Amino acid sequence: MSITPTNHGYAYIFENEGAVNVAVCSRIENEKPVGVIAIHFRTKQIKVDSTIQLVGDKGGRYSTAPVAVYGEDQVIHLRMVTAAEGLTAAGLPS
Repeated sequence: MSITPTNHGYAYIFENEGAVNVAVCSRIENEKPVGVIAIHFRTKQIKVDSTIQLVGDKGGRYSTAPVAVYGEDQVIHLRMVTAAEGLTAAGLPS
């Protein structure tokens, strides 16, 4: 079964008030998210596809390329955007 991503963009994983959150943004500048289009708050678990590279420290890790982001049962999934989706950061046509 394939789940349709809810957002496309760079993923920025951060902690706030003891909870782990994922912001989806159009780009990363100076290690901070810019153009945030969505935030997934208080996730129980984040599953990152092995092809995704994350950089930064525990307080603010982020993807080095646009990703597809979707959630189910308080689990956020990050996977690479496929060529078939024809999307880049923030869902803009490539």
